[in-house]
Amino acid sequence: MPVALEPVPSISPLVVVAHHDPATADSLRHAVESAAGWRVLVADPSIAGLSAAIAVGPSVALVGCAVLANLPADCRTPLVAVGDDDRPADVRAAMAAGARSLLAWPDGAADLPSELARVAATATPDPTGGHSALAIATYGVQGGAGTTTIAAHLAAAWSRWGPSPVLLLDLSGGLGFRLDLGAVPSWSTLFPSGDLPTTFMWSGMRLDDLEPAVPLGAENPECSVWPVAPVFPDDGVGDGGRLGGNGHRGQAGDLDPDEDLESGPDLDPGGHLDPDGRSYSYDRLNPGGGPSPDDPLDPARLVQSLSEPWAGLSVLPLSGLVDGVADPPPDPSHVRNVLEAAPAAYRVIVVDLPVGGGPVVETALSRADVLIAVGRCETAGVRGLQAAIGAWTAAGHDPDAAGAVVTGVRPRAPLAPREVRAALGDHLWALVPAAAAELAAAAEDGVLLLDRHDLPVVQAMVTLANRVVPFTAVPA
Repeated sequence: MPVALEPVPSISPLVVVAHHDPATADSLRHAVESAAGWRVLVADPSIAGLSAAIAVGPSVALVGCAVLANLPADCRTPLVAVGDDDRPADVRAAMAAGARSLLAWPDGAADLPSELARVAATATPDPTGGHSALAIATYGVQGGAGTTTIAAHLAAAWSRWGPSPVLLLDLSGGLGFRLDLGAVPSWSTLFPSGDLPTTFMWSGMRLDDLEPAVPLGAENPECSVWPVAPVFPDDGVGDGGRLGGNGHRGQAGDLDPDEDLESGPDLDPGGHLDPDGRSYSYDRLNPGGGPSPDDPLDPARLVQSLSEPWAGLSVLPLSGLVDGVADPPPDPSHVRNVLEAAPAAYRVIVVDLPVGGGPVVETALSRADVLIAVGRCETAGVRGLQAAIGAWTAAGHDPDAAGAVVTGVRPRAPLAPREVRAALGDHLWALVPAAAAELAAAAEDGVLLLDRHDLPVVQAMVTLANRVVPFTAVPA
């Protein structure tokens, strides 16, 4: 049977405690150790003492309001202020220090364990953390297998129960719709390329290779190679592709003039990125207006450029339907650069791959540590899973690092579970029951189902996540 890969050591989080009253500091230490079971470092409340304690890299700092001003100015550690929420001076001090919460003591002792866990989960990834990350590729061998749903729930499970932080990369184009992300930074904003997608900028593809979206002729005199945007009734709801922002279109199909859609970075007269404009992860542009694919990607700027819809989970989606067509996959060099930079900032990297092959898929798989192949509970799905695992092994990867996930398991499925087990053997990592109604409702609302422990489909996905990368905390 396959074993969990690169298990994360079960080390309890570290909390720094500092208070101007030594007795209160000792009571806080005792409460953290006994109630939460976390390690504690009691720091001297002076500037030097707090600076030295924060440099250790704790998960949370529990600091009295009277000494919050002694924290280093560049402190990235999530902060819980300890004071009196009825005292205006304490509230002001907590807000000025950027505390995530203000804990009344000792009245709030019962809330301490849950508050520590909540605040620790909001930590911003440290680009200089230096820890190695596990890159996990989810690959659907056929359409409609639910690969994006699997990828999103696995990433969310690790972000909630550890190891976190987690980065979810969308290369299939379905993540923005599945999570209803709206107007968030995407591949096209991280790698602006002027008028042409990055795939066309550096792949050698010519405009002559593009097919028109509608027939060219007298009835369409203005049509070029770019698809014409249709009119979406009801603000695009239910049309399969949100436009980002409010998604409104005018009567003629034009974008709402109030929409704030930008196609690239602002440049100063010298041709450099405007530091007051949007944040991009490259400083050098190629002659076509996009970043040079040879430039390394800075981990700190990568973290700053991404959206974090849930604590500990950053996402990089492909843009939704723009001008009637989804953005093409990013240039393989951009995928490579992101996968090279991300391990400095994230513990787990989940890459949701599109069905089929191509340079982008090959690039992602070449840098993946684990392959999770996803197929439906039918003969074609099982054969596709066998082929994907065989190709992974033939490419020189560890065969034990590849597993199959079969979705849509139900009493009258084309294949019985025993037949699936017989065909896939030890490579079968999960049988995911069908839950069309629940998953469809979740997709419509842009939510995940991790809290629905009563659903067998959720139990299967959470068990799969813990099997591939063991949780560092016990799910509630």
